[in-house]
Amino acid sequence: MFQDAGFDLDSHVSGIVPDKFPTEDLPDRTRILRTLFDNIKTRGVRGEYCGEFDLRQFLGHIRRAEAVDGLVRVVPVQRPPVPQPDMPKRRTAKGRIGVGLGVAVILFAVFKYLAETGAAP
Repeated sequence: MFQDAGFDLDSHVSGIVPDKFPTEDLPDRTRILRTLFDNIKTRGVRGEYCGEFDLRQFLGHIRRAEAVDGLVRVVPVQRPPVPQPDMPKRRTAKGRIGVGLGVAVILFAVFKYLAETGAAP
């Protein structure tokens, strides 16, 4: 019945002050609620109870809710951080100098060993 009227059955916390909604949502809200109440009149309320939904609380909210321009959020909406691709960390200048010196020492030792054995390049 709710889905046929245009509701989404997934719930989420929008962070908007309770009993308020954006003014620009008024035409869609009116259309969806009219369809819902027409469905209730023609089909009645029937079906399985699936969860913690309180119809009386929902109807009370529908009566109290007001359209407001410039909504104030109770809790700022937090969006999950956008994952960044793993980039290899670049070595610092000290690290690059250290690696270069290490390679130079190894090459020096290899050349010295080869010179002592008589197999100099």
